[in-house]
Amino acid sequence: MEFNNGIISLDCTIKSHVYLVKDQNGYTMIDASFPDLGEQIINEIKSLKIDLKSIHQILITHSDWDHIGSLKYLVEQIGCKAYISQIEYDHWMEKGKDYPFIPQECFELLNLTKKYVIPITHEYIGEFKVIYTPYLFHSFGMTMYEFNDSLFCGDFIQSKAGKFMLIPSEYNLDENIYLNYIKNFDMSNIKYIFQSHGKPLPVDNNWKELVDSIF
Repeated sequence: MEFNNGIISLDCTIKSHVYLVKDQNGYTMIDASFPDLGEQIINEIKSLKIDLKSIHQILITHSDWDHIGSLKYLVEQIGCKAYISQIEYDHWMEKGKDYPFIPQECFELLNLTKKYVIPITHEYIGEFKVIYTPYLFHSFGMTMYEFNDSLFCGDFIQSKAGKFMLIPSEYNLDENIYLNYIKNFDMSNIKYIFQSHGKPLPVDNNWKELVDSIF
């Protein structure tokens, strides 16, 4: 599905979205969805008549298996750089076997991806502003990416039936940190949210309704 602002949500990744964002250098990919989806992702990109060489980077929000599962395959096929936050990189690589949201059978695959990612320590990657969420927010160091007036938010929130919704509490490492961050998050520069789970939505009154329903 393509949106008016040149952002594409790949149909084959509907359960954990992969987005393509047209920028000044070609395309940026956001996240890498589940393992074993890599071939489908590549085939869909080709069906859209997008040259794989035009995809110059992949930005990962966090290291849950449904966000990084096909990264190794994609980087090998596309030949681009991939980025993940430093804190997420450190925990994933050093303590990944104890990470509650990575099934043990997937850990070996994810660990093989180490050499394909570059830890992020700065505030911008090209045109994308890097927004670091607090330690233990949802993952160990989930990162969001702001591009123009759009926010690519990973598991910050999800949506259902045209409404923003919280990520279920059992998927948060610290529920209080999660809720307080949402309450205080500045949405003034954001007009559209592209989350990983559920249909992307405009901010307008939807965000205020979510915050008011919680607090």
